[in-house]
Amino acid sequence: MKNKLMLVLMLGIVLTSLVSAGLGTFKSGDCVDIKTILNTTDVTISSLSYPNSTNALGITNMDKNGLTFNYTFCDTSTIGTYYYDYNDSEGNVYVNDFEITPSGFVGTLGFYIIILILSLGFIILGYSIEDAWVVVLGAMGFILFGLFVLLYGVVGIKDSAYTYGFGIITIMLGAYFGIRGALEKMNEGL
Repeated sequence: MKNKLMLVLMLGIVLTSLVSAGLGTFKSGDCVDIKTILNTTDVTISSLSYPNSTNALGITNMDKNGLTFNYTFCDTSTIGTYYYDYNDSEGNVYVNDFEITPSGFVGTLGFYIIILILSLGFIILGYSIEDAWVVVLGAMGFILFGLFVLLYGVVGIKDSAYTYGFGIITIMLGAYFGIRGALEKMNEGL
């Protein structure tokens, strides 16, 4: 009973952390279209700040198309939450944000954990039933997981050195288990 309660609580925490009211989540390096719809003559971005709170953009007018105001921001190499505020010609001030992640996705940590558990499970299963091909299958999962981490990063880890290190170590572990399993299978045939 306690295990079920803990599982429900953990699932609830994960699901509530996925809710965001900002502009959205975008991939690092991509341009972000900052849009708003207001019944006013002009809209000005007062400030836009990087995740480390340094100023990325000063006072800038947004382009108008009907009631839609747009500004395209392309300096998104820093991972994290960008905050911006803008005001209309009547003096109303609005504040919003958007998030930049390595992959443009939010909440991929669960995907990572599932792939790691499945890959490790195949490796353990292969050694327990003494089937080298099952170990090799689990090792391929490790290698693919490491490549995915190298390409898209890990959400929540802002330092690329940790991300690359984690991806390379995972690929190396997969290669080790895969080569060892294949060599064991080849030695059986001799």
